[in-house]
Amino acid sequence: MAPPPSPWLQGFRAVSAPHRTLVCFPYAGAGAAIFRDWASDVGPDTDLLAVRLPGRETRIGEPPLHRVEETIPALLAALEPLGERPLILFGHSMGAALAYATARALTAHGRPPALLAVSGRRAPHLPSRRPPVDGLDDAAFRARLAALGGTPPEVLACDDLMELMLPMLRADFAMSDGFLEPDPPPLPMPILAFAGAEDTEATVMEVAGWERLAGAGFSLRTLPGGHFFLHKQRAMIVRHLMEENL
Repeated sequence: MAPPPSPWLQGFRAVSAPHRTLVCFPYAGAGAAIFRDWASDVGPDTDLLAVRLPGRETRIGEPPLHRVEETIPALLAALEPLGERPLILFGHSMGAALAYATARALTAHGRPPALLAVSGRRAPHLPSRRPPVDGLDDAAFRARLAALGGTPPEVLACDDLMELMLPMLRADFAMSDGFLEPDPPPLPMPILAFAGAEDTEATVMEVAGWERLAGAGFSLRTLPGGHFFLHKQRAMIVRHLMEENL
């Protein structure tokens, strides 16, 4: 199967007759490429697509978006050609908020995904424990990125590169910080949640809060690592996703 033509989706493998599609949503500051290596782990009957937001990779010339809601119409249009094939939506951190909002929008349009998988993200009704980054100057914002641990030190130390990336990074953090639903109704699909045992950005208890939204079953998997545990635990995460009986 050829990669879809939409700039919002990146395909990584050819699957002639996929039974289901795994759609992955990246964390703040990342692009579709972080899921490239997942292609070697997903099952032979599973197509793998990753979301590519404006402002990065092949879309670096486009202005980044600042609110989750701004992404939904384009994401729905990009996913529509996949037809009735079962969808697994997986997102990490900011990507979990995007996956959740997409799942809710798909449900409203009569096509709920078969599974919502969220990782490293507090439940949407829980407010952040840290102040938003909007008021931080560039130096403080870079210090915040360093504390999170997801940005290589050599990138943070390169002023030219950071000048290029800061608008996109600030937009992503605004999108992540600004997403809150105080009283969300349950979703009609199972929710599989992943938490890092040492994650202080989204604690195990905060990730467990997703159970409140699971109208068709909930599972929590706690894996070793901090906020970016998905990289070292990639194979384990994919294994759990593939074990779901869809």
